[in-house]
Amino acid sequence: MVLVTGAAGFVGSALLAAAPAGVEVVGTWRSTPPAVPVDARRVELSDAAATAALVAEVAPEVVVHTAYGRGGDLRRDVVDATAAVVDAVAATGAALVHLSSDVVFDGESAPYDEASPPRPVSAYGRAKAAAEAEVDAVLDDAAVVRFSLVLAADGTDRSSTWVADTLRDGRPVDAHVDEVRMPVLREDLVHGLWRLLALPRADRAGTWHLPGPTALSRYDLALQVCHAVAGDPGLVRPVPTPRDVDDPRPRDLRLGDARARSVLGWNPGDVGGRMPADATVVPSAEQPHDRLDRP
Repeated sequence: MVLVTGAAGFVGSALLAAAPAGVEVVGTWRSTPPAVPVDARRVELSDAAATAALVAEVAPEVVVHTAYGRGGDLRRDVVDATAAVVDAVAATGAALVHLSSDVVFDGESAPYDEASPPRPVSAYGRAKAAAEAEVDAVLDDAAVVRFSLVLAADGTDRSSTWVADTLRDGRPVDAHVDEVRMPVLREDLVHGLWRLLALPRADRAGTWHLPGPTALSRYDLALQVCHAVAGDPGLVRPVPTPRDVDDPRPRDLRLGDARARSVLGWNPGDVGGRMPADATVVPSAEQPHDRLDRP
């Protein structure tokens, strides 16, 4: 039995939909029921008592914590929710796979391998690093999985959708030319997560990086979308990432993935060539609008 938090989210919904035959899955949701036809339970994860009761009732072997908050209350949705999940997992003896992010790093010393210490500079990065600390403080054998931007092969992720719609309207897109990430296709990420879940609990423990194969700037990604929708490349304007701001953005978040390549056979596909020009977009209700100026 696998319990997946954030069942209506961009990654959680795909993870549930790709469950291997014979694997029983249950999902959680907060504001919008998942479209995936699975057993889904409504819960506010930051409510420690409610989360503990749910995990005890479901009695999963593994909890995959995909739920995250962005644009809302980061303390509640990221740190407190993770702490409640961690305590519930510890109380039942279940295993935990916790999904984190490349933004736990400062972007000044890339590439970052699995042993690199978190050093966040943004509010979201600090929340994700604090969530990792909650995991490490309580569970000795949890798996922490970091990755970069997650994109859909058909372009239905919200970042690509926003760029495509803006360009189709003939409006310019300002994209950071000096902010580098390693975007990964959602399908590859989900496949890698199920491979991780198939490992024995002891072999699964520790930190994993599941980035895409290529370092790309936000500007590179916007140009890819522009090409896919036959837009005017002149509307994609390269701009520097602002530095004198209260919530700075890390510049270079390249991740090393040696452990995943060795153990999981991690070999994700390139994000280029995505998104047919006639793609129909039906975004997830629980996924935040991730424009090019978002984490």
